[in-house]
Amino acid sequence: MSILTLRGQKVESVFDLLGQNENAMTYSLGWVLGECKNFRESLGKMIGIKDGFSDRTSLRMQEYSDKKGYTDLEIVDPGRYHIIIEAKRGFTVPGLTQLEKYADRLLSNNDSAAQLLLVVLAESDRDEQWLPLHVPPEVKGVPTKTISWRRFQHMAEQSLARASNSEKRLLRQLIDYLRRTTSMQNQLSNLVYVVSLSNDTFCASDMTFMDVVEKHRKYFHPVGGDKRGWPSEPPNYIAFRYKGELQSIHHIQSYTVIENYYPYFPVPESSVLDSPHFMYTLGPPIKPTHRIPTNDPDNAYTKIIRSARKWCFIDLLLTCDSIAEAACKTQDRKREMGKLTEDTSET
Repeated sequence: MSILTLRGQKVESVFDLLGQNENAMTYSLGWVLGECKNFRESLGKMIGIKDGFSDRTSLRMQEYSDKKGYTDLEIVDPGRYHIIIEAKRGFTVPGLTQLEKYADRLLSNNDSAAQLLLVVLAESDRDEQWLPLHVPPEVKGVPTKTISWRRFQHMAEQSLARASNSEKRLLRQLIDYLRRTTSMQNQLSNLVYVVSLSNDTFCASDMTFMDVVEKHRKYFHPVGGDKRGWPSEPPNYIAFRYKGELQSIHHIQSYTVIENYYPYFPVPESSVLDSPHFMYTLGPPIKPTHRIPTNDPDNAYTKIIRSARKWCFIDLLLTCDSIAEAACKTQDRKREMGKLTEDTSET
């Protein structure tokens, strides 16, 4: 079987040809909503459209209005409903100014009989609490709804049972695409994110970063996706190193997104973060049975410096003679796995 790649990356579905930015994700959901009737009906029920979407529904992407800008997606049936969907990638939401422009756009149509609605589609935490807290319930009298990408993907999965064969193929491609483009914890992964811990205090308190892990069974870091290199989705396992060696590995049992250290830790209420942070609840520590230093004495593997963070397969991390060795062999295995995948797909 032939393999199609785009800029060196394997194309898994037709949606990959669009890319993985916000516009690409919006175009993907707009196309599937237009092609899959029961998927469209599921969305109507989810956002509370009276009597559901009609056959006269039009889907409009990137519509422009003077002084009100472009909208991601509009769903319209004159006299019945007019919905604007704003899609965001990651843990970001549109600001009030942007939402007010959309509300003005809906109100300016002078369609008093139509149900008006603003829908924000973005990431949320596992408990679905973060997103609703960051979007007002209404803007200029126009009600709002929030949908996480997780819920949207689940809705697509549920729609499979009622879909035709052609719709099933499209829905499966969308589901696979969303799994690879949105931030959700892969609970089947055997990769461990290895970070260093310091004994420094933070937020004008006596609490140290070691205390966060050892006394509170928590850990936090910025939501990734930028140049700082932090993960954009929670890992399944995390490990901590300090005093020159591996100390413990933990399964991440749950996570949320925070913007203030308070009230999670005994710090001042003014401990506001400069960006959203993942905060993990850690499982019991898995302790190595032998000493595993950060770097091997002979420097046979690339040295890990200071606060560098590494990914390691859990079996390698627990059996290698150093974290540096485990990180190096993890990369070798990943390359081999990639080669095996290509070999298998060609047979």
